[in-house]
Amino acid sequence: MNQVDIYIDNKRLDLFEDEQISINLISQNYKDPAKVHTDFTQSFTVPASRANNAIFKHYYRVDVFGGFDARLRQDSRIEINSLPFRTGVVQLESIEMHNTQPYAYSLTFYGDVVNLADLFGEDYLYDLDLRDLDHNYDGATIQSGFSQDALQGGDVFYPLMSPVRNWVYNVGNASPAHDDDIYYDTATGHHHGINYYELKPAIKVTKILEAIEDKYGIVLTGSFLSTSPFTKLFLWAHRYEGYMYEGQPTAMAYEKVNFNHTAAPTPDYFDLITDTFTPEGVTGSGDIYDIYFDVDIPAYTDDYYLAVIKNGVVISEQLLNGAQTGTFEDIPITNYFDSVHIGIKPTTNAPMVYQFYQCTFTRNTGSQLQADVDQTLTATYQGAQVEVSSLMPEIKVADFLAGIIKMHNLVMIPSTPTYFTLYTLDGWYAAGVDRNYQSYIDDKAIDIRVPELNRRIEFKYQDTQQILGYEYRRANATGYGDLRADFNFDGDELKVELPFESALFERLYNYGQHGGTTAGPSNVLVYKSQTREFDTDFDNRLQKYVGKPILIYGEFFLDISANPIGFIDENGTLQPAVNEVWYANTSSTSIGTGLAYSINWGADIDPFYLTSVNKSLYQTYWKDYIEDLYSTNRRVYCLDAILPIGEILKLDLNDKLIWNNTKWIINSVQLNLTTGKAKLELLNDIQPAPVPIGPAPEPSEGPTPVE
Repeated sequence: MNQVDIYIDNKRLDLFEDEQISINLISQNYKDPAKVHTDFTQSFTVPASRANNAIFKHYYRVDVFGGFDARLRQDSRIEINSLPFRTGVVQLESIEMHNTQPYAYSLTFYGDVVNLADLFGEDYLYDLDLRDLDHNYDGATIQSGFSQDALQGGDVFYPLMSPVRNWVYNVGNASPAHDDDIYYDTATGHHHGINYYELKPAIKVTKILEAIEDKYGIVLTGSFLSTSPFTKLFLWAHRYEGYMYEGQPTAMAYEKVNFNHTAAPTPDYFDLITDTFTPEGVTGSGDIYDIYFDVDIPAYTDDYYLAVIKNGVVISEQLLNGAQTGTFEDIPITNYFDSVHIGIKPTTNAPMVYQFYQCTFTRNTGSQLQADVDQTLTATYQGAQVEVSSLMPEIKVADFLAGIIKMHNLVMIPSTPTYFTLYTLDGWYAAGVDRNYQSYIDDKAIDIRVPELNRRIEFKYQDTQQILGYEYRRANATGYGDLRADFNFDGDELKVELPFESALFERLYNYGQHGGTTAGPSNVLVYKSQTREFDTDFDNRLQKYVGKPILIYGEFFLDISANPIGFIDENGTLQPAVNEVWYANTSSTSIGTGLAYSINWGADIDPFYLTSVNKSLYQTYWKDYIEDLYSTNRRVYCLDAILPIGEILKLDLNDKLIWNNTKWIINSVQLNLTTGKAKLELLNDIQPAPVPIGPAPEPSEGPTPVE
């Protein structure tokens, strides 16, 4: 019998003398390969001893406040014979009471992958700190990430993806569509091109993963993360419909107003060094204030915002134009605790000079003036910044990471509660070792089962309403990037679904109206985030579209010198012709289908090559697993074993077990840690068929897993 010890926050639990602790070890279960599995125990009970009551802080008593928080799983570890076995978290499930007194606590142990999900909670990608990728919001900076590989070391680039306009190419000035023409044209009055404010950045996925590591104090490692094509994967920063900032109320970031003079009322609670107002020494813990302002805007003609910002949060703002006087009324400010400053920002990306002639903070109780400051000189808004975090799509951190794992059929293996290694499934099995279990397995009772196969396997992205993607799905009964196969089995459906949309790009058609070029397909590859909408008059119109997050491959560069495009900066100036841009697509490179990978599930026709790219997600990461699963040679063996403590401690689920001169893959293990008894569910290791000698055999009529 083994001595099993369970610790919660380094405090050892008392166990019942006869309690049997069993743990389920599951890898990628053949019954549901899309699910990320982890270790977990069956529920077990521990006595309501004095020590355990202290650990659980008498949770059974409703009159105890600030005690054990059963809403959250608690850090835990399991030791066998004082040797480390697993780390993870424990969930308190219930308490058994006898005669109004606690008798036992029911618990469940989960491995570190569940702990990771708890760590992320309900956080979204825009909660991550991506400030290192912030950059200026101006034409030159955006062009450096559009037609050059010069922005943030290539971790950020601006793809040819339109959030608003229906871009066309070389349609001629007489065409109704010429306003959307991006052909490089220097003719007077007909400057065409892409405006700097139209583009939205794409962020390298590896940088997003680094931000996740930094925020949650974890490490994600593995050679997969640093190899191509994964290092070419980007997330389009398309959180809101429409342009990134142009015409958006969040266009510019608030800049703290720098006051340099005070009229020194008594008392005066404004700090000219930090430009903040923090009252102190006033009767009452919280008060209401009126904040009066007198501001001059000498030349800037567009609207601008003033705001009261308390503890970093905007609590009141006003949209103004030109010189203004006004008041922010009834602003709550808590003495000693709240720090308040005035923020200002323009609505357009243009220089804005301003000057505050006066700004006062008056406590409503007794109309007590407690600050009176101003600017003796004009100030200039310092310019807009692209704040990358705020542009992140609406997706939770946990869902994003789970989507990346499903997409590439990865296995996440924790070595500590904060250190996780990511493997491809094939790479994970290759890292395992062979273990001879001949002497441990009881072969007196063996249950051989037929694998539970699915009548349909579907690999898919989220359904899109983007116009090209929507029409593709209507015409083909499956979405672009999706893959489906049906079989004559009686099983359930298996769906591997990602939380992303697949982006269907298009090569713009060159209408050949200028420059002596011949009409035909250009090599300008674009994506248009637009959907078709019918108004009340049933007019068919294109509308702006957001949809689910979009992943793309990005690589610099794509030569478009045969079809140059225009680029227009913040001053309305047409820049020299753009002859090269980033290659952005669902395929990873523009230099040949033989080198290209695709983030489509199947071998769809690629819009750049106009032929299929065979290295799809299924072909690269899932094919071997699915084909082995549907092989006519596949068997499932269920049998018993008794494992010594040494085998229990060193067993990894990617190990191959050798029994009866055959290698077996571990599908699951139900292991009694106390007795060492194990119920094994094993899959025979499918090997490639030997090359036949002599006449070729008749072709198999078995099902093809994915058509």
